[in-house]
Amino acid sequence: MNRVKFLIVFFFFTLVQASGFEVGSGSKYKMTMQEGPSADVSIYITENKFGSLGVEYFISAGVLMPVQMWQQFILGMEPGSPILVKAGYVKVPELKKPEKLTSAYLNVNNGVRVDDFLFSDPKQLEKFRVGQEKVEVPAGSVMAIHYRKKRAGQIVDFWISDSAKPIALIKLTSKGKKATHNYTLELMELLKNVKRTIDPKDSVPLTEKGKSYLPKPL
Repeated sequence: MNRVKFLIVFFFFTLVQASGFEVGSGSKYKMTMQEGPSADVSIYITENKFGSLGVEYFISAGVLMPVQMWQQFILGMEPGSPILVKAGYVKVPELKKPEKLTSAYLNVNNGVRVDDFLFSDPKQLEKFRVGQEKVEVPAGSVMAIHYRKKRAGQIVDFWISDSAKPIALIKLTSKGKKATHNYTLELMELLKNVKRTIDPKDSVPLTEKGKSYLPKPL
């Protein structure tokens, strides 16, 4: 599991708007890392209520020793207010129940963070626009808008398109001084009717065992 701990560090929601998020819809990606095995990453909507949105991530890596991990974020989306990460949960087969992340574990990264990719106003995103480009990914050839963000030596380029809603992400490349900051995420297919694995109502407080699957807070 140590090889894929960093995956949980950089999960994000590229662009959040008030509507169009059908529960069960999402995208599946192929993640290629500088070190360690490649992974399949699925991102999908778990709830869409007034003032909040649920997003779950499923990571599957390895063949001989497969690794599976789920993480879910609840985003606060109050009208007129910034989008916030209200709660987070983690689940692996070794944990009997999902565990709720403490505030220290919600944004654990010395590079880009989850909240670097929460935009309630599209004008905020335009500050990072590079241009419009054609992108080749496993899902096909897609015209997408290219953006770039930087933090603490990590440079992230990402391409989004309305044709891949609700997640909108087509491709992402990350480069940095650390090996765990170097990876590529590419769209494989769009998803429908995905059932969530984590039910927040079933969660328990974060345990030491649960922490062992997460990167340590700075």
